[in-house]
Amino acid sequence: MQDIFAPVEKIFRHRTLNPGGGLRPAAVLLPLFEDNGELKLLITQRALDLDRQPGDFCFPGGHAENNESPEETAVRETFEEIGIAERDIDILGRLDFIVSAFGIYIIPIAAKIKPEAVKRINISHDEVEKVIAVPVKFFMETEPEKYTINMRYDFPEDFPFDKIFGGENYQWSKPKMVEYFYEYKGDVIWGITARMIKNLCSILKTPDQIKNAL
Repeated sequence: MQDIFAPVEKIFRHRTLNPGGGLRPAAVLLPLFEDNGELKLLITQRALDLDRQPGDFCFPGGHAENNESPEETAVRETFEEIGIAERDIDILGRLDFIVSAFGIYIIPIAAKIKPEAVKRINISHDEVEKVIAVPVKFFMETEPEKYTINMRYDFPEDFPFDKIFGGENYQWSKPKMVEYFYEYKGDVIWGITARMIKNLCSILKTPDQIKNAL
């Protein structure tokens, strides 16, 4: 008798995880480098004349193209934005992915950058205003400011309340969003970028030898 579960098991055995809901994939690179024995993190500021999020601090990255892996996307975008080539990038690993409220999910990727490549940074001024280098120790030792935003539901006029038990009186959960803010030498890093940095710190705080190296 044929095992009807065999093909199902095969599908799940080889399946990779992706967030549902038709979200668009994106990836960013967290460029780490050594500067005089200190571990630093490169962060870019978006050009001030961009239509979306001008002046925000972020990591080089963007949407995937032509079935790229997240690593390929992050490396390509890093070269396009700040001129650091693939040969100067050593991928370390992935952080926790982030689901954005704007219909995308982002995979942050930590990477080791050759110090000499950092000295040769070539900014694409159409996208980037400037690049700053922040000691990782600063983020490890600095607790970000934390603010909780209460979100609200905005239902379309034709929302089918009649299909829900309780109808318009349904007890919806109250969505909240947490925003973190770091400030370093007058530059404010917040939003998804701050969440990625906080995640990086939580990963690096695990082994004592890393803390001692910082």
